[in-house]
Amino acid sequence: MNSNAVGDLSLRHVEIKPSPQALLRSLRGLGYSPETALADLIDNSLAAGAREVRIRLEWRDGNPLVEILDDGAGMSFDQLVEAMRFGGAGPDVERKGDDLGRFGLGLKTASLSQCRELTVASRRESVVARLAWDVDRVGQGWHADAPDGSPPGELAAEFQSSGNGTLVSWSKMDRLGGLWGLDRDAFNERISEIRAHLAMTFHRFLSGEARRLAISVNDRTLAAWDPFCRRHDATMALPRDIIRGPDSAITARPYILPHRDRFASEREWEDAGGPGGWVERQGFYVYRGDRIVSAGGWLGLGGARAWTREESSRLARIALDLPVSMDEAWRIDIRKSVARPPAWARGRLAGLGADCRRRAREVFAWRGSRSGGRGRRSDTDGETSWPWETRSGKAVPRYRVRRDHPAVAAVVEALGTESMLLEGLLSALELTVPVERIWLDVAEQGGGEFAQPIATEIAELAASLASLVRSMSNRDDAGVRLDSLLRSLGVIQPALREAVIRKVGEI
Repeated sequence: MNSNAVGDLSLRHVEIKPSPQALLRSLRGLGYSPETALADLIDNSLAAGAREVRIRLEWRDGNPLVEILDDGAGMSFDQLVEAMRFGGAGPDVERKGDDLGRFGLGLKTASLSQCRELTVASRRESVVARLAWDVDRVGQGWHADAPDGSPPGELAAEFQSSGNGTLVSWSKMDRLGGLWGLDRDAFNERISEIRAHLAMTFHRFLSGEARRLAISVNDRTLAAWDPFCRRHDATMALPRDIIRGPDSAITARPYILPHRDRFASEREWEDAGGPGGWVERQGFYVYRGDRIVSAGGWLGLGGARAWTREESSRLARIALDLPVSMDEAWRIDIRKSVARPPAWARGRLAGLGADCRRRAREVFAWRGSRSGGRGRRSDTDGETSWPWETRSGKAVPRYRVRRDHPAVAAVVEALGTESMLLEGLLSALELTVPVERIWLDVAEQGGGEFAQPIATEIAELAASLASLVRSMSNRDDAGVRLDSLLRSLGVIQPALREAVIRKVGEI
């Protein structure tokens, strides 16, 4: 190497400018889905103080147009320039508690992951500013276009006569095969997925728990989807836990959701499962500024063998609230869809998760019969009224029918001197409970449990159960309610319970 070159200070600092077109193309592959990209834009609307966000997705014979219009404060031309700058304020700037921004990339990377042309129009104090990034027009310099208008669409027409606010338009949608589908039906299916994702991600805003925000997709207003089924009487809300870190604190609230039998209908059960279903949605729900960052999963906790999403723990969900100041500690990613707990929090979170999973397995195993609503336990719903008990300590657990259960006592009384016949039958059945086969059959079903009784089975069960319940109630001096007797027998399914009640009335 030339010694003069080594001593030349001008050669120690070399400016290497990125290739705009190549970098733009690379940033398009950050892994956004349509729903996470739209969620990123809604974050900007919230930061602008919007009270309403309207989203419109038009198929247009395979040449889609997507528009997002909010009624926020809007931007001046200089503010719009900064908003369209890659990097923006960056991750190190101090943000307000309700500012959902992070890296200064969301508007651009989220949008251009879905389209080749991004146009933003914003009105502030009656002045409209417009800028556009077009992947095909970016050359050697970072030059954005200043178009006269936005791509023609319904919301663009409304923007012309609206007040302050911002309109984002996605055109030249070139990723139909991987993200949006190849035909109109697939496109419409994606719209349904978008609705479900946004109803989950922003449920605190939609419900008014946080600052209220109305969101509509193709003129259909979204209703909040509560991951924790807090309005259901059988949901157990466990005590809050505060985990203090070096500079601020995390708030955790575990919930045990109701067993399938406690839902009034199959539709209600499926809706409570959420996007992706019950198994996918178990685990920690990480909130950042009241917006969900991570919806489910166990955050890599569980020791050497990290916990996985299992059927037996599907009723366990934990709300975890982080301040925006913890972004770096939790390694929040650009898409705001992944969070990783810091070392100082992992132990406490693992303890909370283990307890929540254990309680959820109990409800799953005992069909929700042992617990009352929201953690309350009534005298008639306690463990002594449940007909089965577990004898552990062996390689395979043993299950035994409680001899003090009211149903057993009623049959013993009816048999009189022949009651030992019942004891012999119960003992034989207990010795032959096919535990492994039951678990295998349940696991292979995919849904995690057996199907509900069909109409013919309900009719057969109702008659025999009604006779047993009548016998139990006759010997009960305290007059235990019929509903409690049915629950003690595990008769929770609404259709079967109603059929038994009708039969009891006929006896």
